Amino acid sequence: MPMRTICIQNPANLSVRNNSLAIERSGTLCGLIPLEDIWVVIIESHEVKITTAAASKLVDSGIGVMFCGNNHMPNGLLLPLGAHSRHAAIVENQLAMTKPLQKRLWKRIIKAKIENQATTLDLLGFDGTSLRNLSKDVRSGDTTNRESAAASIYFSALTPDGGRRGSRQTSALDYGYAVLRAGIARAAVSGGWLVSRGIHHCNNLNAFNLVDDLIEPFRPIVDLLVFQEEISDELDSRSKHKLASVFEYEVDTPLGIASVQSAITAELDTLKATVKADDSALLLLPSIVPLHKCDLE
Repeated sequence: MPMRTICIQNPANLSVRNNSLAIERSGTLCGLIPLEDIWVVIIESHEVKITTAAASKLVDSGIGVMFCGNNHMPNGLLLPLGAHSRHAAIVENQLAMTKPLQKRLWKRIIKAKIENQATTLDLLGFDGTSLRNLSKDVRSGDTTNRESAAASIYFSALTPDGGRRGSRQTSALDYGYAVLRAGIARAAVSGGWLVSRGIHHCNNLNAFNLVDDLIEPFRPIVDLLVFQEEISDELDSRSKHKLASVFEYEVDTPLGIASVQSAITAELDTLKATVKADDSALLLLPSIVPLHKCDLE
């Protein structure tokens, strides 16, 4: 059962009571949510007050806390430090990862991303055949940059009015990706990974290189949600709530249908086995299916 993403869009006071997140407005208790049920908290309103004790308790519970700027877009992330009991051992294995393994992993990640983009096009009424053909040509390390070629075809179909960076859906895509990134970062840090050390991404100014590697096969899920639900630059509360629920949707995995949240956990868990065995085939990656939420009950 997927945990919940809590989005705070109105003025409120946040505290922790009896291992639950308490949400108060004008002195009235509006909600009491068990910490064990929370995946990520998104704080959008600048009129939200949270105590240091409450923020500390949230990260101690393995919960990611994402903040938004004046433009209401995510701009900061609070994560637990050293939450995993075997953090040092995991990082040691991570740092010992060989270049050939990194290149094989990147091939699998990009191949899965392009295949998911192809399925997304099919589900939205386009033809994903050319992308499926491209996915077959991905080489170790994606040395021929099939990822970029696929992105050009993909977003030309989805956003003919302005491309990925200039369309009516740009803000919605950015918001959805940021929420997804926060969830993967939360899971990676809680799992003991050194998130600044990537498989392919290696920007010294990026604290989340590993997260930006692992997010790639999941991005088309946000795309499908944005275009199927017709979410555009008019990002109202309802639209953001839909995007914040991205972790609750189903994907297919080699182990069967699972929530995006469970698939993220599986990706990170099997990455440990992959690194230990030096076998990229052990990494479990998601496949797109028609939009359907997992049962939260």
